[in-house]
Amino acid sequence: MKRFLSSISFTLLAVFMLSACATGTPSNEGGNANGGGEGNGNNGGSDDNATIAFQENIQTMDPHDGSSGIDISVALTMYETLLTPDEDGELQPLLAEDYEVDDESKNFTFFLRDDVEFTDGEKFNAEAVKANFERIIDSEGSINGYKSLRNVEDIEVVDDYEVKITLDDTNSQFLDKVRSIRMASPKALEDDDVDFGEESYGTGPFVMESWNHGESLVAKKNEDYWRDGYPKVDQLTFKPIPEDGSRIAMLKTGDADFIFPIPVNDVEDLQNEDGVKVDLKESTYVNYATINTSKEPFDNEKVRQAMNYAINKEDYVKVVKNGYATPSDSPLPSTNVFYEEQEAYDYDIEKAKELMAEAGYEDGFSTEIWGSDSSKDKLGMQFIQQQLEQIDIDVDIKQMERGTLSDEINKPETPEESEVEMWYVGWSSTTGDTDNAINPLFNSESFPPNGSNTAYYDNDKVDTLIGEALHAADEDVAADKYGELQEIIMADAPWLFLGVDEEPTAMKENLKGAWRSADGNFYLQDIEWE
Repeated sequence: MKRFLSSISFTLLAVFMLSACATGTPSNEGGNANGGGEGNGNNGGSDDNATIAFQENIQTMDPHDGSSGIDISVALTMYETLLTPDEDGELQPLLAEDYEVDDESKNFTFFLRDDVEFTDGEKFNAEAVKANFERIIDSEGSINGYKSLRNVEDIEVVDDYEVKITLDDTNSQFLDKVRSIRMASPKALEDDDVDFGEESYGTGPFVMESWNHGESLVAKKNEDYWRDGYPKVDQLTFKPIPEDGSRIAMLKTGDADFIFPIPVNDVEDLQNEDGVKVDLKESTYVNYATINTSKEPFDNEKVRQAMNYAINKEDYVKVVKNGYATPSDSPLPSTNVFYEEQEAYDYDIEKAKELMAEAGYEDGFSTEIWGSDSSKDKLGMQFIQQQLEQIDIDVDIKQMERGTLSDEINKPETPEESEVEMWYVGWSSTTGDTDNAINPLFNSESFPPNGSNTAYYDNDKVDTLIGEALHAADEDVAADKYGELQEIIMADAPWLFLGVDEEPTAMKENLKGAWRSADGNFYLQDIEWE
């Protein structure tokens, strides 16, 4: 039996949890959002509110179905998970005080807190965990959380506050998947009349007050929250503000207290704004352009390698990201637990031309790159267009509305039916879930519409290593497999490897306890005014 927390650390954990209740040590998951509110933060104290302004609409508040960073972040103010990451991405106890994992990483036992209730008065216990897991599993994929639990074979209630999860195979990433499962009242889950879009039934520090779709969502203080002294504000107001300049203006005028995202060109201005602070966080968001390896001339790896040598990634960071990114040297971001630096494609036009000639394309060719209709995506595609022109590749830019683009990408059922040649896009995964950063993008079983391998990359060795890494019981074995994966993928070049974002957020200078994780979620449970 492999014990992740020894008996000594278990004792220390108990001290930690008691200390958290007394001193406010962060122990909650929180929100992908930003804030504002009239007169907030002038005096501090529990009577204050905070307003968070962000770019996109909230889509769903079903605790098991949200997939966007905004949906997850707002939900995490009302619903909690068994484990939660700290600011370094390390998993910490939350509703589970401790856990055990067997030597095969197939059996996971969680020891639960015994002093927590849902907002409808139902007790949080092992039966509640079982009910939440079963709702997701029984959905057979219609609920977004299913992908995290699809390998669960059995859920055993050992006693009131101990639950054992058995998988059908070893899964080295399962703990990180567990931290995405938000707990809701089993009574509410069974009630067909409950509308999770209008009410919340979690254990978190806030409860839903109202949701005016497209305008605002208000979450008020949970008066019976299990952590003494929390939350430290009475209300959070979430506002979708699509226009960048409007969010920035709201922060400056005091109508917002926390905003995201910030266009990279506005970071310096906000850094010089009195009463405002800007936080920069190295993210898991990888920028790339897929290259459809199933089509000529992209089925020739020398062409794909030449394209990578023709991209000046340092200039990409400067021009497209205004300096707020790092050049890619792996398919994984450096924030990922199994990241290994690879031999990057240095900017080398002569090398690129040599490879094009060896591949029989010394005179170049014409192609098309797809992307969304956003201005930032247009800038990225224009940069790629200019760079590839140096090796006589003529790139036509095609921008589409996001919904249309998604349909065009995902509707083909075979590589032959796909019309995409290149796609400028990005991908963000959690720091501890390397499988989610590799499997959907490079496994041959993940071609659209079943996944996001829009490069139609097909490598038997890569497919085998993906499975072996995921099912490795030993972390060192998994690390070796993921290291080999990164090396092969870089050499095969199914992408233009570009850069990894540094994500800026801005907030009032005296707002404390709000932070953003590398994978893009916001944690607002400890928010307070200084």
